[in-house]
Amino acid sequence: MPILPAEPDCHPPDLWKGDHPGSLKEGARWWCLHARPRQEKAIARDLRLHDVAFYLPQVFKEGRTPQGRKTRSIVPLFSGYVFLHGDENDRLLALRGDRLVSVLEVHDQLGFERDLRQIHTMLSAGLLVSPEPAVPVGALVRITTGPLQGMTGQVLRRGQRDEFVATVHFLGRGARVDLQDWQVEIAV
Repeated sequence: MPILPAEPDCHPPDLWKGDHPGSLKEGARWWCLHARPRQEKAIARDLRLHDVAFYLPQVFKEGRTPQGRKTRSIVPLFSGYVFLHGDENDRLLALRGDRLVSVLEVHDQLGFERDLRQIHTMLSAGLLVSPEPAVPVGALVRITTGPLQGMTGQVLRRGQRDEFVATVHFLGRGARVDLQDWQVEIAV
């Protein structure tokens, strides 16, 4: 079965041309739209229909069906998020319907735009880009669920799995166990 064509990842198409986003509306700023599951592309279509500037970075994902057949799809790089560039009215427009969980205010506008530009540059380069887990390798984390709840340690990656390492610093040795991102939080 052929893959469906990709949805545009931004609107307007020249959003990343020049020094500022293509939408230079008076009072425009970045907002982070937290979408309900699997609603990112629908939100992007709605925003494009209403001529509201947005960015939805997307990547190819390959997998297999239970029967072993290869599948290939285009998915959001940041699952659950669409980035809107507009004013307060655009934010309210995005809230219409039942596709959003919340709208997150972005306090560091310049830093946020710089980060999105970097992502856009990476994706535009044609390189294979894949999502990085919410808890980066090397982070100090606390386990929030399960039999190890409350333990703190470090995340490391070996192969395709993330592992939690509890270290006995005095000995310079430790023990590791597989973990999932939803089981940990960044330790403060």
